[in-house]
Amino acid sequence: MISLFKDEDVSVWVPVANGKGGGAARAFLPFNGRTGTYRYGYKASPSTGIYFDALRDIQQSFIDDEHQVFVVNSVKKKEKQHKARWRHGNKTGSPLLGPSMGWVRVPVDELEKLSESDLGKALQAAGAEFTQLSPATAEPVLCDSPESLERESARLFREASIALPSGQAAPARQERSAEQFVRDAAVVAYVLREARGNCECCMKPAPFTKPNGLPYLEVHHVKRLASGGSDKISNAIAVCPNCHRELHLGANSDDIAYSLYTKVGRLVRE
Repeated sequence: MISLFKDEDVSVWVPVANGKGGGAARAFLPFNGRTGTYRYGYKASPSTGIYFDALRDIQQSFIDDEHQVFVVNSVKKKEKQHKARWRHGNKTGSPLLGPSMGWVRVPVDELEKLSESDLGKALQAAGAEFTQLSPATAEPVLCDSPESLERESARLFREASIALPSGQAAPARQERSAEQFVRDAAVVAYVLREARGNCECCMKPAPFTKPNGLPYLEVHHVKRLASGGSDKISNAIAVCPNCHRELHLGANSDDIAYSLYTKVGRLVRE
């Protein structure tokens, strides 16, 4: 499921429609610029707005499955219409499209560089309704101790921008007094930045601020590393200590973990 775009997000879900007559895919990209006006919404009651406002409204309408029945044309025919639609061009008579092909999550700073074909090909390659078009990825910053993980993730968190971490499909195990895993600090920093100081499970603010100025949240792997889970952003969330303990020890931990896949847009079930 998609997530609603926020101004500080580094990536955004873009809807993609099937091509006309089997032609190239058509996507809601900022063809008129980010401050240009776009038409979207119900065919019988269209709205206008600048790009990100229009996109947010389309996203919210899709999430809520917002629809209405309108009486249309001279014969008073009733027609069910969905609001998650956009005009493919601003000219009168331009086609009204919906996300019939799916949604692609793309880097915000790549929006003007991407083509509709890029997004269509990404969905075709994924064979799914939702996929992610990754920007240049950051190499893992591997840490073999909790202290180095804390230090390096804090350093990366404070950088002006964070490239999408490639992460580790199978993090290495290491034997100490108890088994630990070599972790990627870039994954921790990215997930903490995405959480914006709020637990991604209960959605409440972090319980306190650490001496280094960062909100206290813990990065949890939804599919545990010990069970073969990856150390990637698609398997990691930022949670408060209480939710973290419940995810590990709670009677309803499996149900809570399952709900996270619809709550956090970047997660992918492994």
